[in-house]
Amino acid sequence: MRACPFTHVLLPIGMLAAVWMTTAHAQESASALPDAAQRQQAQRQAEEEKIQSINRVESPDGPAVQPSPSGSELTGVMVDRTVTMAGKTFYRAFSQQAMGNPVIGNATITIRERPDARWGSQLWVMEGNRMYFRTQLSPKINEADRTAEEAVQVVEKAILRQRLKAAITSDKDLGSEELF
Repeated sequence: MRACPFTHVLLPIGMLAAVWMTTAHAQESASALPDAAQRQQAQRQAEEEKIQSINRVESPDGPAVQPSPSGSELTGVMVDRTVTMAGKTFYRAFSQQAMGNPVIGNATITIRERPDARWGSQLWVMEGNRMYFRTQLSPKINEADRTAEEAVQVVEKAILRQRLKAAITSDKDLGSEELF
């Protein structure tokens, strides 16, 4: 029997090898703990860098994106909430004319429709919670094109008027969407 240098106990040679192996393995794993912690820290940093690169406003592909003054990050969108063929025709005609317009083209517009079997359809052109145009549309498709032309002019004037009021009036108690 030999004395184990690690435990100071007399053990048979077979057990001595097992104790030596577990002691050596324990020392290696103890030294591996900082490596594992460092690897986890490096992985966390890499994940944070990926997240930061996604949120970065500037990139090698182009200049920084300027935030819009209206506060909405998504602009120039028209949402179609129409149901009938006349409503869809109005939406197509309105969107074709409005997208060429710089005032309406930068606004987020929703076109809503409420069909009525007796009176035709009610149509609203809205931006957020503001209604800029409302009309009663008969099922005749040729009227939808004519009404869309009128709607573009009315909505453009209303948006300009609203933006002018917002630029002139500032109220700390109200948000920009609450000023009329």
